[in-house]
Amino acid sequence: QTKCQPRLSRRGGVTVDAEGVEAKYLRLLGEAVPCSTTGNTITEFTVRMSLEDLGKMQQQAPAVTALNAIARDKSQATDSNNIYPGRFKRKLSAPTVSSHRVNDGIEWSQLNRISFWDFDTLSIARITKGKCLYYIGLQILMKHDLFDEFNLDIMSVLKFLNLLEHYYVPDNPFHNAVHAADVCQAMHCLLVNLRSIETFKPYELLACVLAAMAHDVNHPGVNQNFLIKTASHLMKINGNDSLLEQHHSKVSKSLIKESGIIAHLPPQLQNDILEVVEDLIMATDMAQHQNYMNSMKNLIASGYDPQRKEDRRIVMRFAMKCSDLCNTARPWSTCVQWGKLVLEEFWRQGDQEKSLMLDVNNMFDRDVCVPSKALTGFIDFIAEPLFTLWADFCDTPFTRDICRQIDNNRSHWEDIVKLPDRHLS
Repeated sequence: QTKCQPRLSRRGGVTVDAEGVEAKYLRLLGEAVPCSTTGNTITEFTVRMSLEDLGKMQQQAPAVTALNAIARDKSQATDSNNIYPGRFKRKLSAPTVSSHRVNDGIEWSQLNRISFWDFDTLSIARITKGKCLYYIGLQILMKHDLFDEFNLDIMSVLKFLNLLEHYYVPDNPFHNAVHAADVCQAMHCLLVNLRSIETFKPYELLACVLAAMAHDVNHPGVNQNFLIKTASHLMKINGNDSLLEQHHSKVSKSLIKESGIIAHLPPQLQNDILEVVEDLIMATDMAQHQNYMNSMKNLIASGYDPQRKEDRRIVMRFAMKCSDLCNTARPWSTCVQWGKLVLEEFWRQGDQEKSLMLDVNNMFDRDVCVPSKALTGFIDFIAEPLFTLWADFCDTPFTRDICRQIDNNRSHWEDIVKLPDRHLS
C-alpha cells in the first residue's frame, strides 16, 4: 500500500516545511505579518483570466525592431524625445513628459503609454480594481523582453505577482501595491532613458524591475522610529538599522524563491539577481540618503565607466532612489493626489502615537501639520537635489523636463501655502 503523503499547509505563500533562511523568516513572522485579505491563491479562473489579459497586451505590444520603434514613437512624441537604440529586441523610445493624462475611461491599449513619465498609475489602479502592480509588472517585463531573455515561465511570473499583491497591505494609504507599481514604472522610464543601458547586464535589469516591484512589500504603514518606540517585532528581528528595508528585502527574496520565477536559472545567476535586489531595496533607506548622494557626486566627478560593475551599481541604486520618490516629479494633477496619500499615512501614524501617549512629530500630527509647507520642504531638501543630480549624470531633454516639473509642482504647493486655508481639501 502506497503511503499517503501529508498535505502541506501554507502560510502566506511559503510552505511551512520549506528550508532556507527566507522561508524561516516568514514562518518566524507568522501571524504578525500584515498582508492583503484578498488571498494569494492562483485559481484556475485567475490563471485563465491572466493569460487572456497577457495575450491582449502582447497583441498591443508586438516585438519591434529599434528602427520600427523610432518610426512609431516619433508620431507620438515631442521634439525633445531622444531614442537610444539598445541590445534588447523590444527596445523602447526614451520616455517623454507630455500633457497627455490617462483618464478614467482608460482602455488596456493605453498601457502602451507605460514609457511616458505622465503615466497615471492611480488611474490604472482604479480601472484594475487595485491590481495595477500585476498588469504593470507584466507589461514592463515584456517591454524589456525579459521573458525571452531568461526563458521565464509565465505561471511562475503570475505566481510572483500574485504573491506580491498579497503581501502589500492595501489599507496603507501610500505604501501599498499602487505605489510599488508607480515606482516600477518610474524605474523603467529612468533606465530606458540612459544612453548606456546597453551596457547593463540582463540580470541587472531583471533585478531592477523585481526590486522596484517589491521594494516596500509588507510595509506596516508606519516608519522606523515608530517601530523602535513601540518595540515592534520587526525591530527585535532586524535590529535598529534599516529595519524596514531589511524586512522588505527578506520578504522580497522569500517571494522570489517561493514563486520559482528564477528557479530554473543557474545557482550563481540566481544569487547575483537576489544580491542586486537586496542592494537596491536597501538603497531606499532615507537615513542613508546623503551617502548615496555623495556616491553619485563622486561618480560624476571621477567619470562614469559603464564597463565597471560598481559604477553601474551606483547608477542602479540612484535610479531606485529617484523612482521611490517619483511622485514628487509627476504632473501636478497626479503629484497632489500622491501628496494627500503620503500625508494621510503619516497622520494615521500620528493618531496611533497620540493614543499611545508618545511624542508626535509636527508633520505626523493632522491638527498641526500644514500639508503644503511640509511637501514644499521635502521638495527643497530631498526631491529637487536628488533629481537635479540625476539630470547632471544623465543630461537629456527628458531629465531636464522632470526637473522643470518638480519646480512647477513646488510653485503649486507654494501657491497653496499663500491661501487662507492652508490645509488640503
